[in-house]
Amino acid sequence: MVSSRGSISVEAEYRKLVSRNDELTKQEATLKKEYTTLLRKISSLACVLSKMEPDLNNLPDEPRFISEAALARAPGLRWYNEQISLIESLSRENREISIPDELMESYRLSKETPLLHRDSN
Repeated sequence: MVSSRGSISVEAEYRKLVSRNDELTKQEATLKKEYTTLLRKISSLACVLSKMEPDLNNLPDEPRFISEAALARAPGLRWYNEQISLIESLSRENREISIPDELMESYRLSKETPLLHRDSN
């Protein structure tokens, strides 16, 4: 038989768990909104970069290095060239690239997130 004292502590623990679940649900919704905003900013940045290098607009969508002209304007993008170089070297060696589940979830979210019409132009 469960005492009333034990029942109270179970109920209190249950209320704590429900409250924590509600907090996490709200945080998830907020993070998804922020993620959508970030994707829109990335899309806008890609649009600006494509205007800086209009001759690249009709190329296939595959990794390629950012030009020196673009790097001169935005030196922080140099890191991406290093990552592309790393991926290409792994590809030449036929090595697998392990992708964490969190990154796969992020990729899925990015593909499923609708952008505004003006974000993709």
